[in-house]
Amino acid sequence: MVKILIVDDHSVIRSGMKALLEIEVDGASVFLAASIAEALQTVEASQPFDLVLLDLKLPDANGFEGLNRLKQADPAMSVALISGEEDRETVNRARAEGADGFIPKTADPRVIVNVVELLLTGEVFFPRVLFDGEAVSPGPLPEAGSRPERLDLTKRQTDVYSLVVAGLSNKEIARDLELTESTVKTHVAAILQKAGATSRGKLIARSKNLTDRYRA
Repeated sequence: MVKILIVDDHSVIRSGMKALLEIEVDGASVFLAASIAEALQTVEASQPFDLVLLDLKLPDANGFEGLNRLKQADPAMSVALISGEEDRETVNRARAEGADGFIPKTADPRVIVNVVELLLTGEVFFPRVLFDGEAVSPGPLPEAGSRPERLDLTKRQTDVYSLVVAGLSNKEIARDLELTESTVKTHVAAILQKAGATSRGKLIARSKNLTDRYRA
């Protein structure tokens, strides 16, 4: 099952994207939130999410504040912005603030599905012609530093890493390792930094790619 959270204060957009993704994305289970506060509650209750699609403008979040708050709640969560603003400055800022992707609301439904499927593989997506005036398209994840022995992890971080790539949530990892959730979040953030990954999905995808290569 693929878990996706859509955060948008317009009910028509929420319900429309939910219907689209549940039909077009295999195994998708789509959750909805109308505000950052509701999104944070949902993340706390149902983590981990494979992808969050976040509206840039919400009643309880000013600009990129919502993105920052979600990333603070779970640094390993993949978050892509959806916005009616498609100017170069906004897209550049989204990337600089740590978003994993940017989807214009004016995009064709088929394009939205393609981008979501791409993001779920652990890659990133930003509109091609808007990033600093250069063509930007997603590429393969870098491999350096992807194996735990190359990341200079502590023993506890190695334990956490193994459970993250196995798909366990922070709550499940905390229970299995007899740690608090806040301690697990700290370890996950450190692992992501050492791995050069910005989300749990990217770390898992990178680990899987390497495992497949070593088995080949």
